[in-house]
Formats: sequence, C-alpha cells, structure tokens
Amino acid sequence: MDPNYGPYIVADSNWYEPLERCDDAASRFSLTKREFPVEWKRSRQGVWEVLAPVGGQRLPQQGWKIHITATPDTAEEVIEQTWAVCRRLNLPWKFLRSRRIMTVLNSKYANRAASGKVVTVYPRDAEELHTALTELDAVLGGRPGPYILSDHRWNKGPVSVRYGAFALMWCELPDGSRVPALHDPQGNAVPDRRRPAFTVPEWAETPGFLTTSLAAAAAEDPAATLKGYTVLKALHFSNGGGVYLAKAPDGTQVVLKEARPHAGLDAAGADAVDRLRNEWSALKTVGHLPFVPRPIEYFAAWEHHYLAMEHIQGHSLSTWMGRDYPLTRHAPDERARAEYTARALDYLGQAEAAIETLHKAGMAFGDLHPHNILIRDDGTVALVDFEIATAVDTKRTTVLGAPGFIDLSLTNARDSDLYSLGCCQLTVFMPLTGLVQRTPEVIGHLIEMATTAFPTLPAAYVERTAKRLALSPNVRPHLPGHRADAVPPLAPPRAAPLLRGISKSADTTRIDRLFPGDIAGHREGATLGLAYGTPGVLLAQLSAGSSVDPEHLTWLEHAARRAPARTPLGLYDGLAGTAWLLHRLGNPLGEELIDRILSSRLPSSPGLFNGLTGIAHLLLDAGMRDEALKLAAAIRARIGDDGVLDRPGLMYGWSGPAVLLARCARLTGDEEWAEAAATAVRADLKHARQLDGTLQMSSSHRLLPYLAEGSGGVALAAMALPETQAAAIGAYDIVAGAAHATAVHTVSQGGLFNGRAGNIYFLSHAAAHIRQARSWAENQLRLLSLHVADHDGGQALFGDQLLRLSIDLATGSAGVLLAMEAAKTPGARLLPGAHPDQG
Repeated sequence: MDPNYGPYIVADSNWYEPLERCDDAASRFSLTKREFPVEWKRSRQGVWEVLAPVGGQRLPQQGWKIHITATPDTAEEVIEQTWAVCRRLNLPWKFLRSRRIMTVLNSKYANRAASGKVVTVYPRDAEELHTALTELDAVLGGRPGPYILSDHRWNKGPVSVRYGAFALMWCELPDGSRVPALHDPQGNAVPDRRRPAFTVPEWAETPGFLTTSLAAAAAEDPAATLKGYTVLKALHFSNGGGVYLAKAPDGTQVVLKEARPHAGLDAAGADAVDRLRNEWSALKTVGHLPFVPRPIEYFAAWEHHYLAMEHIQGHSLSTWMGRDYPLTRHAPDERARAEYTARALDYLGQAEAAIETLHKAGMAFGDLHPHNILIRDDGTVALVDFEIATAVDTKRTTVLGAPGFIDLSLTNARDSDLYSLGCCQLTVFMPLTGLVQRTPEVIGHLIEMATTAFPTLPAAYVERTAKRLALSPNVRPHLPGHRADAVPPLAPPRAAPLLRGISKSADTTRIDRLFPGDIAGHREGATLGLAYGTPGVLLAQLSAGSSVDPEHLTWLEHAARRAPARTPLGLYDGLAGTAWLLHRLGNPLGEELIDRILSSRLPSSPGLFNGLTGIAHLLLDAGMRDEALKLAAAIRARIGDDGVLDRPGLMYGWSGPAVLLARCARLTGDEEWAEAAATAVRADLKHARQLDGTLQMSSSHRLLPYLAEGSGGVALAAMALPETQAAAIGAYDIVAGAAHATAVHTVSQGGLFNGRAGNIYFLSHAAAHIRQARSWAENQLRLLSLHVADHDGGQALFGDQLLRLSIDLATGSAGVLLAMEAAKTPGARLLPGAHPDQG
C-alpha cells in the first residue's frame, strides 16, 4: 500500500476521506472540550486545535518552531503542561485533538520525517524561542516521546525545534506540482522540505544558543555505536525504522533491522521496539529452520534498537512476479504460461510447506504476503518479517497486515495464516485479491480466470487454495463448490448503475468536495479541477448523455467564487477545469473565471495537468486564439528543458504539449507548430522501452503503458500529429506498440489515468489505425467489471490502491463512463487536451 493513503482510510469504510472526519469523540483530549479565557481565540485546522492570544504581536510567516512529542499515555498531560506554559508566555500553539489521531499519524507507515508531533508552538522571535524551550524543557524534559527525524531535539526531548513555515505557503516545482514553501531573503518562494534529517536553510539565521546545542549534538555520532556494524545501504524505510544491509565486525554481510522507540504504533498501541523484540524472540525460537533468517544479536545503539540477522541473498516473490508474470504482457504463448506456472507452483509449494512446519513448531507467521516471501538465488524460499509472529493457537489481536492478504474477521492465528496463504496462492496467478475484501463475489471470477489463463495449473492446487480462502465467512459462499449456481460470465459495466452511484454519492452540504474521489482530491483547489473534482464528474455525466443536476452546478459556482487567490489554475488540478466546464455549458461564470486566470500569475509548468498547456486549450475552446497562441509559443520555447516534464505521458510529460502544438498547427497552417509538436513527442520517446513487442515508458522506476504517465498517452500525442510529422517519427509503430501494451489481461487498477479505463480509452482511438484494437478494447471493458462494486443502490469504481471507492474522472466512476462512451463511439474526442480538436 502507498503509505500516503493510510490516513485517508480511517474515517470512512467506503471513500477516501481526510483524517479529521474520523469518529474520535471517545478519545478526544480534555482541552478540546473546555472553555477558554476571552483573551484567547480557538480555531480548528484539520486535525489540529489551534489556540492563539487575541491581539498582541503579529506572528511571522516563518521561523523557528517548537514541536513536542508524546506517547498515547502521556499525551494528555503533555498538552496540559504546554497550555500552562503557552498561556503564561502568551504564545500561539496547536495540538492534535485526540489519542486516535495521534496514533494514526505515528503509525508504522506514517510520514517518517514529521510523525510523532503532538504539539507545535510558534515563538515570534529568538528571545521567545529560548524562553519557551527553557520553560517547556523544565516541565516536560525527559518524558517519553518519539524522536522527530526532521527536527533538532532540545536536550533529552520530547521538545525539539525546526526552521519552517508558520503559515501555509506554496511554491511550484519544475514539474508543476505545488509543495509547501518558505520565502528566501529575496522574497522568492522555495520548498519547505521536510526530510527525515535535520536541515536548516543556508540563509536562515540560527540563534547562538541553538548553534551551541547543534554543535553538541554533532559531536555525538550514533553510527559509531552500532557495535562495529557498518551500514552499506538502506533496503527499506518505515516510520518504525529502517532495514539495512550491513557489514558485521567479522566481515560478513548481515541485515540490520532498526526500531525507533515510541514510533510506528499499531492500533493496539505497540511500537516498533515492541515488534522488534517480538521478532527477536520468534527468530530465536524458529531460527534453526531452513526457511527462517538466522538471528545474530539484539542490541540498542543511541536510543534505537537493532536486530542483526542473516542476510538472505535473493529477491521477493512480488519482485519475481513483477518481472516474470506473463499476463501483463501481450498475448503470452502457452510455453511462457506453463514455465511461469511451474516456477510459481515450486515457490508456493515451498511457502506452503514452510507455513505447515512453522505451525507444527507452534508458531503463526502473522503477515504472509508476496513481499515477505523471499526467493534465494538457489531457488529455495524463505520467510522474512516475523514482527507479529505469535503462538499458533492464540487469538489474533493485531490489525497490521497487507491489504488483500488479511481478513479481519479471522481471529485465530492459524486460520489467519492459512487464509493469507490462500491469497498468496491465488495472487501469484491472478494478482487482484485486493478486490476481495469489499466484493467477495469476485473470488469465483478470479479463480476461473486463473485456471483458464494457466491451463497447466493442477486441480489439487486450486482445491487447496479454495479450501484456505473458505476460512473467511465472507468469501466462502462465493467459491466454486459453495455456490448454488455457476460463476456468471463477466459483462461490461453498465452506465445506468454507475450514473446512479455518482448521483447518490454527491453531498451538497459539504464545502470541501461534492463527489468523493482519490486522496489527491483533498488538495487545495482540486475539487475545481477536471481530474479529481466536480467538473470532471459533470463532464462524464454529459458525455454519457445524462443531465447535470442544477444543485450540483450551483455547488460548483459557489466553490469557484469562494476559491482563494492561491488556488491552482490548471485545467486538471484547479480553476481552469471549472472555467472549461462552465464555458461548455454556456454559464457566464466561465468567462469570469477565464478573466481571473489571465489576471493571475500563471503556472510556470508547460504541462497539461497543471500548467500552461491546459490553460491554452481552455482559451482556444473559448475563442481566445491570440492569447492561446501566445501561451503555446512560450511552451514551444521550453521543449527539452532539463528537469521539466520528465515523466512521459499525456498529463505529466511532453505528450500533452505535443497535442496542443499539433492543434496550433491545424489552426494556423504553420509548419513550425507541427515540427514543434513532433519534437515534443520525441522528448517523451526518450523514455521508451520495447518489451516483448510492446511499447512502454520508463517512469517512476517502472515500465508504464498508461494514459496519464505512459505509452498510451504518448501514442495519443503521436496520433495527433499532422501526417508528415507522424510518418517521420513512426507514429504507426508507436500506436501499435502502445496498443499491445494496453491490451493485456491483468491490470491492477481500473481508473482512467493509470488503469484499465484509460487503456480502453486509448484502444478505442487506436482502432482507427490498428485493426484488432476495437476487439481488444471490448475485452478490456469486460474485464473492467472486476473493478466495479455495488454501493448504495448504484455502482462505483475501486479507486487507486483498491482500498476505497472513487467517483472522480482520474481514478473513479466518471473515468469509466468516459472510457465506455469512447468504446461505444470510436474516435469520440471526450478528454480535454487529449486530441488536436475537441468533439
């Protein structure tokens, strides 16, 4: 799971929602419920309660701020003591509102750089900083609390300091993304980076007393205390600590696993140290078994705890699947499938035997999934990560585990292991078990698809897999042999249930969003953009022949009017998305928003998603040719700039500008625009990789075929080029290669930008050039039904990461509607900015 999604799956079981919407009433800290003196004002900032004195000296935008950490058991008293000091010193401050929220924000996969904070205090100058540090340390010094990696700890903690912004400010990176900012001495906005190490901007003034403290800390070298172990490289990081490859004092290579005290909390309150001690105990018990890493020693260095264990040379089962799984390639032959089947049966057979042996030894593993199954260089299998191992017949109380490989209704440790083993046995052939928790009825399809795609799969293996999956009472009724009827054939999704799901999901009482979607939809201004906001959903409804609810249109108008000046302006991430939709509807507010955009400081990125390309398309659609061509000329001048649009594809690469430049060529008849468009496509083709007859794009350390970031988007741009330029860059081969890459059997996610719906959209347009593409699109539509779930009398798409449902255009139901309409009417130009002329 992408750890960024963790805080967004706490508040709601259906949708990605901000953490502040969770039900934490039972664990609120008492200060949230009290009345405050009239000379203090109180406000809320997400999950934070903010207290500030009325009047007095104005708080600067940035400076040295104080953070205080705590454990769940000490947080209440820490907050009370801080309030007493801040009230006496008249200092603004804020605190997390509940024990539940502080646990989530300090969980194992929380942001490791900044997690652990319970309180932030805002001194206005160096004198107040010193006084506050002294007084807070006097009442709190030495209390337990996690070390904040981005901060300098004051004395023994839990008080620490960091230079950063007091008020939320933004700056734009070269790729167009917006990040929190500081202002340098010249007034320029620069990134306020929160790295997992203490840093100070070179231009920031450090008070003398803090310089002395920093020098004392620098004299202590924690690495020198690692009992002679030398770290060679990091293998993995989490908020609980790191995993490192290291050289032992005797020269051998070992794995060092690190645990930070009071960090990496789980729902039961255990921290990383608790789990590391548990792993040490487990390894001492079963470390003699051939599939278990041999434990070497457990020790503490500085304040962190370490477990040294045998280094197993090899790679994880998930890595092997990512490299060798045949169904992510186009039409793999019988030999490739049979060879993969034989290898998978060998590896899973060894994992099966290992779990059986472990259970006979009296231990349950507790966290079985493909990342924790290692394949040695000699082909033998080992299990790693015994953090939550427990006695085999005990009640399973922990809720840690990989989504798609656990069933929280199973409380017996043995049964939980066996169910996880069944998930591994299925996922190695059909890696979509993340769908099963919410839609257990999909299990029959997955098993049938696995046995059809891999015909040499033995019936006995399938039976053992089904038997283990049947341990889940939710899954059991839907398994072959338990169903009263045959598994029905997959059919394409239907528009009516999706439209009904969209309508039912709307909430006009909220001001942060109208429709639920991806976590990116909770960024500032995203609800006004096409990708994650209301305009994209309304566009999809219109494209599907549905009408727009007047209340939803009114909601969007109000949201646009109250948008602050700092709102992003892009077509897909901000205000231009709303302007585009309203202009299409003939709503006069659309013209007002265009005027506002043109009078604002435009983004520097030339891209489609959040930059000048999207705004230029808006201007062309609004009939503002001269203004659009001026922006397009600025974009043309930047093709090939270092560090700009270095992710290939339609939304984040040069393919988006290429489509705009091709549109300008058609509009003006000027060959210079056409040549610039071809140059832009070539800039993305630098990332191209050929793999088994497919064309994919190397991006984000992966090979991608998708629309937003991948070969599907690049191929759309190639199709947009005028005939001469298309021939010069080999557009047919680009389209054919991308079509083969997108017409694959197994795709993890269903969305338009980075999933199966986007593949369908592209294939529907590739059909004009590739004869088989239309039938490939139809097959993808049928498989897309796997990603659709029933909800509240309608249907919705599983969002990115498959953890919650989504309605938005980029990741949800709206994108599916667009893809379905494109498949129904090949060549329909439905996605703004994806084609040189709009339909």
